[in-house]
Amino acid sequence: MRVAYAGSFDPITLGHTSVIERATSLFDELHILVANNRSKKHHFTIEQRTELVRLSIPEGRNIKIIAFEGIVADYVNNNGIKAVIRGIRNATDLEYELKLEQYMRTTTNADTIYLSPIMANMLTSSSLVRMFLTSGKSELAKAYMADLAFEQMMTY
Repeated sequence: MRVAYAGSFDPITLGHTSVIERATSLFDELHILVANNRSKKHHFTIEQRTELVRLSIPEGRNIKIIAFEGIVADYVNNNGIKAVIRGIRNATDLEYELKLEQYMRTTTNADTIYLSPIMANMLTSSSLVRMFLTSGKSELAKAYMADLAFEQMMTY
């Protein structure tokens, strides 16, 4: 089954990669959409975020990483995506994600599948990593990211 996991990944964290690892073990093909959310002011460019995703994902899996500008539902419809993966950490995430699921249900034929990260990464968030970066405590962000991605991020 072909599935998609869309997010801004600003930047990608170990929580994201945990969801990606679970999805690749469950499904035949995973499309990771590094999306531009027009309602967010991104810390990193879409090109930088896409590169950080590439550096965080082990090679050899059936994964496509796509820098994506547009409506995710259109990508889903145009690429034979059967399900959309959404990561959730808590009840607040679930409440937000249920709204997105209703949108996907009315605009696509894809199901939504919720996966949570492993417990060690449950409290990881891109917002936390950005907070460390903007407060001059970038070394603290290292615990929340893949090593290669962290090293690359520090060159930006």
